[in-house]
Amino acid sequence: MRLLVVGAGGHAKVVVDAARKAGFEIAGIIGRSGDPADVLGVPVSTDPDGVSSDAFIIAIGDNRVRADMFAAYRNRGMTPASVIHPSAIIAERARIGAGSLVAAGAIVSVSADIGENTIVNHGCTIDHDCRVGDHSLLGPNVSMCGASSIGEGVVLGVGSSVIPLKRVGAWSIVGAGAVVTSDLPAQSVCVGVPARPVRQVGQ
Repeated sequence: MRLLVVGAGGHAKVVVDAARKAGFEIAGIIGRSGDPADVLGVPVSTDPDGVSSDAFIIAIGDNRVRADMFAAYRNRGMTPASVIHPSAIIAERARIGAGSLVAAGAIVSVSADIGENTIVNHGCTIDHDCRVGDHSLLGPNVSMCGASSIGEGVVLGVGSSVIPLKRVGAWSIVGAGAVVTSDLPAQSVCVGVPARPVRQVGQ
């Protein structure tokens, strides 16, 4: 399958590397003016109409931007593809939503549900019956324990953890190393052990 990668920054390197290892052919990379000329040897273009492809993935870390671009490319009639690194472990009955990345060393356990256009970074552990909302980002080495959940557009910072059955509201940000021991509201920046809201997103 010929994969169009949208985004030409550092995260695009991760996506291209994982996609190649998963058997995709990289059809091209779409970037912006001022981006590098190539990513891992693949030329960067600013014209998606000039690249023939079968599917796309958005390789942009910012959740809001990634969500907007995902909708825009779908509206163009294009099909999103998920990329799962061969070293990731995906359990029986786990679901990986369209257009998501599961990076090297990640574990997605039985009956977990990963939303669309989501980034599951290196070494993450998503336990049984967890729910991850669309357009979310899990930083490296995040741990979600059994039946925990995060809403749409959530960022779980590197090394953060969510204990069993707890929920993080949509479009919240959980800081690096934080431990979620109680439900957290939407649109909040949350830090610490235990994690506590410190301000609204955007403030």
